[in-house]
Amino acid sequence: MNEFIASASELIFNDAHMLLKLRDWFFSQAGSILLALIIFWIGRRIIGWIKNVAIRIMTKAQYDSAAMSFVAQIINYVLLAGLVLICLNQIGVPTTSFVAAFGAFGLGIGLALQNNLANLASGLLILIFKPFKAGHYISTGAIEGNVHAIQFMNTIVITKDQKRVYIPNSQLTSQPVTNFSYMKERAIPFVFDIGYNNDHHQAIAILKDIFDKEPRVLNVKNMEIGITEFGDNSVRIAAFARVKTSEYIDVRYTIMSKVKDAFDAHGIDIPYPQRVVYVHNETRMDTDANVGAHECKPTSTDSTTK
Repeated sequence: MNEFIASASELIFNDAHMLLKLRDWFFSQAGSILLALIIFWIGRRIIGWIKNVAIRIMTKAQYDSAAMSFVAQIINYVLLAGLVLICLNQIGVPTTSFVAAFGAFGLGIGLALQNNLANLASGLLILIFKPFKAGHYISTGAIEGNVHAIQFMNTIVITKDQKRVYIPNSQLTSQPVTNFSYMKERAIPFVFDIGYNNDHHQAIAILKDIFDKEPRVLNVKNMEIGITEFGDNSVRIAAFARVKTSEYIDVRYTIMSKVKDAFDAHGIDIPYPQRVVYVHNETRMDTDANVGAHECKPTSTDSTTK
């Protein structure tokens, strides 16, 4: 390093012509250099003000803290790069080559990391528009569970069996996601099967009584309940009980248990898939065939005798 400095110093200071050029350039550009420094100083404060305004706006909109930090950094670096180019252009340095170089560099990075950039952009969209938050219960594809954390590249979901699943953010913004936690109330879609030989009026009356005695059901008076389908083996009765989202699972399990007990107590069958098999009596058919052959034999013998 010392040798490099010594060589540079020797090249500059031993060449009087070079030194004079540097002096003339400095004095000719002194005003531009001073103006560029003033522009940089003012620009830095304007960038800080813009960043603070953006943070206040996102805070009022209740954006996630990680999203606010990420957006603030992007604003800071993008505006700072533009400010540097303005200052360089002010002192006479051509910036066209810098812009072209930055564009080529950005294009190369984008092509190399297009999947990661897609996840990054999707993570930012999730954090800004908040289709779900940490702690929400969501379902996407075959994955269902509580959102543990939303990161820039992926979202962590904890399933019921305590599996930690990492889902790429681009997948969450390109396919349907069901959020069970945004609504304060949910409707439990019950379907009960009874046998065709049972009285469906009695079954519906029993179900209404069970729902009426459950205090956590919110729509007892106007609940939608009735026969929804005549199945292959059963009559299907549907009921939609509205409950608080936080009580959904507990109410569902409680109602299902009470319905089973009540149906058993009143002799109402809960049918299962059945298959009717018809058995042909092959032994009888063989016996009949043998008898027919025996009866035809004398005819054949008589014909031969003749």
